[in-house]
Parts: sequence; C-alpha cells; structure tokens
Amino acid sequence: MLRDDLTPMQFRIRFLDNDVERTHYSDDRRYYEQLIAQHGHLSDLRIDTVTLTPEQQQRLDAIQDAGVSTHDAGVYVQYGTTESDDTAFFDAAKLIDYRRAQVEPQVKAQRKKAEALGVTLNGIRYDGSPENRQAMQEALTAAADAGMTVFASWKDSEGQYHANHPVIDVEDALRKIGQRRARLIALEAQHVDAVVAGSDPLTLDWSTEWD
Repeated sequence: MLRDDLTPMQFRIRFLDNDVERTHYSDDRRYYEQLIAQHGHLSDLRIDTVTLTPEQQQRLDAIQDAGVSTHDAGVYVQYGTTESDDTAFFDAAKLIDYRRAQVEPQVKAQRKKAEALGVTLNGIRYDGSPENRQAMQEALTAAADAGMTVFASWKDSEGQYHANHPVIDVEDALRKIGQRRARLIALEAQHVDAVVAGSDPLTLDWSTEWD
C-alpha cells in the first residue's frame, strides 16, 4: 500500500478474479479499469481513495526511518506487525490477522461456490445462489399475498418445469438453504484457521448434513 518512499499510494483497488477478491494499491486507476475491461474472468471493480486512520498514520510515522522494506512497512501500517520476524516491529499475534487476510478471499470464494449448489428436495434442486434465494423469496411473498398453495408452473434450478408445484416445498427448500448456508459460513471460519495453520486450501471439505 506504500510507495518506495513510504508514502501511501492513492487508490485501493479491489476486483473479483474468477470469484476470488483481489486487493491492490496503486496510483494508476486507469490501468486497472482497462485490465478489468479486457479480461472476462475479472469483474466487480471497486476503487477507493486511500485514507489512513489515525492509528495507521502513527504506525507509518513510527516506521519511517526504521530501514525496513516497503512491503514490511505496508504490512505494519495495516496490521501492526511486519511480516519479517527480524524487525523491532514484529508481533507474532498480529501476524495471524495478516495471514488470515491473505487466505480469506480464496476460502470465501470456495464457500460461495459450495453455497450455490443449494439443496435437493423431493428430487428437485433449488440453487443456493443469492440471486435464486431472492427469486424464491419473491415468489413466496407473491404466493402469500395471493393465498396460493401451489405454483401453476415452477422452473427448477436444472431448467425443468413442474406443474402445480407446492408452495410449501419452496418454503422448506428456502429454509434448508438458509440452514445449509449458516453451516457453510461456520465452516468458512474453521477453514480459514486451518489454512493459516498450514492446511492445503484445495483440500477443504465443504460437505454438510443438507447435501
């Protein structure tokens, strides 16, 4: 987040790279605007102006003349520790927060992918993505307003249509999706801790009792 002269860069750049959130710091926002426009696997570009908190400014002032690398100084300003353990600013406890921040985006992306699988009820799959959860809730609200007990035609997450589909089945599916999502969020926290401790992020188990 710092330039070579240990002054803050102007922008914090965030975007999704195949659904994994990436964070960069730069003075050149146009580079990232063009980058995201040119590559289909990159999306959701967000650019914020960097503004240090009072605590971060104090850290920056303290480390200015310490002779540490630009990387270590940036980590210290953000997390209160250097990554290198041979500086006077190293704090092993705070280093855990830094390492968590490095692994969380990948684990979160895995959780969202697992979440989107949803649940299968009576042979019908209900997608668990945010968009489908919203669509299910809207359909249930409309059914309640109209006093409906069945949907005349229901399109499932495999693209198949079902005539006279029970409203109660959709209610049960949405409830199970919510329960499964809560379990996956709990697993996400456990998996972040495991990866920080050395586990391979590609071997994480996302199975739940609702699969």
